[in-house]
Amino acid sequence: MQHSISYQTPERPTPNTPNAAVSRLRTVTGNRFPRKCACGCGSGIPRDPEVRYVVDFGAPRPYPAFTREHSPDFGSYRGHVG
Repeated sequence: MQHSISYQTPERPTPNTPNAAVSRLRTVTGNRFPRKCACGCGSGIPRDPEVRYVVDFGAPRPYPAFTREHSPDFGSYRGHVG
């Protein structure tokens, strides 16, 4: 006699947009190679160990880099100084 066991698989929530890429924006300090801002403005990100810029590690390689003022989430973070 065969017994049939059925298991329910948990359903994962799907994003609202189809094939939505997950954005993983991180601020990076120090640029070893000169690169252009990925927003399309054409401004360069200089080769400097002190420069801070934003990289989207959720995108395919080569990761797009933005100047801090041109990053997609600029102004959304309300840090507290003090």
